Amino acid sequence: MHLQPDLAVSYYSIVTVTTEPRLETVEMRHGVAALWPFLSDHERHLLNELELVDESEHRFGPVFIPTTFVLDGDRIIRNVYNGWWFVGRPTVEEIRQDMRNIFSKRDDWEYRKQWKTPGESNKYMGG
Repeated sequence: MHLQPDLAVSYYSIVTVTTEPRLETVEMRHGVAALWPFLSDHERHLLNELELVDESEHRFGPVFIPTTFVLDGDRIIRNVYNGWWFVGRPTVEEIRQDMRNIFSKRDDWEYRKQWKTPGESNKYMGG
């Protein structure tokens, strides 16, 4: 995944939740060489609780809707991608833009010079 190197320096993380049994979830994680956690919701408790289930077509039973949530540091949902269609799933760039939007709300987002221009008093330089 092209976003994975950015995770180490960007102060955000990814968690994947699958509906596979635990062993298959571990194999999936190793198969994509992911460094982030993969969790198994084999009993589908979380999917049902989040109402990510389509039961309109009774022939096939419940169909679970691939969904991506983008949460901020307070775990507030800031964006949702409905992956029913493949094109509804987020790209790496969309995730990066979501993170930029979340981080831009931080007080320390923008670099601010802590010193004055030449000739002005500078509290950090004993002036």
